[in-house]
Amino acid sequence: MNACYGISGEEIARRCRVSIATARRWKRGDMRIPDTAAMILSSDLGQLDPAWCGWVLRDGKLISPEGCDATPGDVLSLRLLRSQLAAYQAEKRQLMAMDEQPQPGAIPAIVA
Repeated sequence: MNACYGISGEEIARRCRVSIATARRWKRGDMRIPDTAAMILSSDLGQLDPAWCGWVLRDGKLISPEGCDATPGDVLSLRLLRSQLAAYQAEKRQLMAMDEQPQPGAIPAIVA
């Protein structure tokens, strides 16, 4: 598929930092689009690393193949979110351990 399909010449020129004339030549097929420009226009991060195939950068967001999106702030907050989750899980384990303690009078007293 043509990497320029559906993208205006002006947008191609802006993204690839080329003249509008060059972008239009690429769109018309008068000139072969360089691989690096095709990578930029595809926005597919799989071009950089196969593990990211299908992930794209669009409008300042990282978008998964399923369509979930994340802003740079969302990505930066992951460390905090993981820490909070670990703290909640530890607290839950503590509360569950306390619930497992026998209630007073549930165990008969040992008479010596």
